[in-house]
Amino acid sequence: MRNLDTLAAQTAQEIVRGVIPQEDTDATKKAAALDNVATKTLGVLQENGVYAATLFLYSRSSTDAKIALFVRTRLLGLAAHEVLNRPEPADQAPEALKFVTDHICNDLDTLLLVKQLWEQTLIYVRYGAKARKEEK
Repeated sequence: MRNLDTLAAQTAQEIVRGVIPQEDTDATKKAAALDNVATKTLGVLQENGVYAATLFLYSRSSTDAKIALFVRTRLLGLAAHEVLNRPEPADQAPEALKFVTDHICNDLDTLLLVKQLWEQTLIYVRYGAKARKEEK
């Protein structure tokens, strides 16, 4: 079995690098936006669960939409590949929400594992975004 904390850290690093490229001149603004999306998603995840967090990430608009797209594809990919050993769903809300319902929420052990894994990943994303903000 793979170390889930390492997977959370690797996924968080991938999200931070994807949203805020190293050479980006607007890194401070993007870091703040990523921190905001990650914080809000984490709050929804902790209060309402995996399905609600997925819905939340699909409901973002304006500048948050691109960040939410990156975050949700990585979180769903993490759950699909590392927890469920299956391909991730297409990035369309109906398919992704059905995937979450049928394959994650359907089993309590899987649901709790994915929730914990996503929480740890989002915490690392927040810290990573804050660190990038401080670099500039």
